[in-house]
Amino acid sequence: MARKSLTEMADLLNLQSAAETHLAQYEDFIRSMKPRFVKRGARPLLLTTLIDPRHMLVFGPNSLFQEILDEYGIPNAWQGETNFWGSTAVSIDRLAAYKDVDVLCFDHDNSKDMDALMATPLWQAMPFVRAGRFQRVPAVWFYGATLSAMHFVRVLDNAIGGKA
Repeated sequence: MARKSLTEMADLLNLQSAAETHLAQYEDFIRSMKPRFVKRGARPLLLTTLIDPRHMLVFGPNSLFQEILDEYGIPNAWQGETNFWGSTAVSIDRLAAYKDVDVLCFDHDNSKDMDALMATPLWQAMPFVRAGRFQRVPAVWFYGATLSAMHFVRVLDNAIGGKA
């Protein structure tokens, strides 16, 4: 999806050569990072961001992130419904069904809401929280293209790259 968006924009702006150069750099970068995730194993990854203390946005098929997860062989834990952008809002209690997963939550300057959520008994009882598999990570523009995808790979590498 990220590649397609960039190519379409380049066609509209008559910048195909610049787009081709960037896409070659993008492909090289994505390929160069793949070995960082080889030893990770098959544990699914749930990608989220906090909307408010009772709701999260989760990312699944058709999201910017899915193409990267597929490239690196990382199963996406979210297999439920999504919108056009590959995301959907869910209540926090729906996350209790996710047992053996890693969870990344994209931060977006919402510490007050995150602190409120993390103080609840429901959150503290989440299997992935009890197992120490929840991480807050830097924000990534969910609706971006190749530059956002590259930033996501760096965030992903810092969070789970090279870890089993």
